Amino acid sequence: MRICAVALVGLIALTGCGKKKGGSHDGGLGGFVSGGSGGNDNPVSGPTDLPSGMPTDLPSGAPSDVPSYDAPTPSYTYSAPATYNSDGTNDITATGCDYDESTRSFQYTLNLRNPETQSMHYSITIEWEDQNGGSLLGSDYKSVTVASGSSQTLNATSYRTLTEQTSFTCKVTSALKYPSST
Repeated sequence: MRICAVALVGLIALTGCGKKKGGSHDGGLGGFVSGGSGGNDNPVSGPTDLPSGMPTDLPSGAPSDVPSYDAPTPSYTYSAPATYNSDGTNDITATGCDYDESTRSFQYTLNLRNPETQSMHYSITIEWEDQNGGSLLGSDYKSVTVASGSSQTLNATSYRTLTEQTSFTCKVTSALKYPSST
């Protein structure tokens, strides 16, 4: 096998396979051509027939006759949404915690004042509790919209028949408020 390889290399060397016509080839094993015999065989040198009279003093920087551009200023202003306290219990004063025997109902009068800068909707829960045992005797729910800076009076009522003397309390257990959509 070794003899065949040596013979093949010798045959290539003798026949001159791999040589470039008209020039020399380094070692016959490939590589770069050096010192060609004609034309522009040397890739390192550039073209020598450039036109004459080309300008050599090119300007630097931006031209002075180009107009400048100022970005437009937006014509709108952003205003944050109004803030408010969602707990409306401080907007309510209540009076007249009572039981009416003729109508068999608990009574409670709520005076509601909206201090916000916008119309607000209130969802209010009222409860009557037995003062001795803490059990719930009655409840009412009110839903009302009050304009900014306005007041409104609400009468809360819960019907129940009492068969004995009972001490009770009235209270607003929750008053959620949020901006009205109307």
